[in-house]
Amino acid sequence: MEIIKCWEENGELIKEPFKRHIKLFYGPDKRNIPELNFTQAIIYPGSGTDYHLHDRPELIYVVHGKGVAICEGEEYPIETDCVFWVPTGMMHQVKNTGDETLKLATIFIPGYTREEHIGRIRKAAEDAQQ
Repeated sequence: MEIIKCWEENGELIKEPFKRHIKLFYGPDKRNIPELNFTQAIIYPGSGTDYHLHDRPELIYVVHGKGVAICEGEEYPIETDCVFWVPTGMMHQVKNTGDETLKLATIFIPGYTREEHIGRIRKAAEDAQQ
């Protein structure tokens, strides 16, 4: 067994307009866990994810902060200690509407490789800058 000190893990800073810091703790090419991805996303005030979908479900737990989850065009307020399930193929987005960072823990089953997961997010931010 390995205990991960999340604050010691390196992550990737995603550029505007979807500015957030993502850390991948477990996945097929991170600690050899093919069954799932476990990540942390820190979304900065006024920022959010792009409006997107996945080819597998996603579980999102709000560790800290507040914001709004947009799923298939409907808005749902979220805050610390909320959890929600995003089924395969559902368009969704998370926005930080608070004054502090919004920290999320996410799980995908089965897991994406680092490049499949973070590469998609990086590309969405680059495409939006053009």
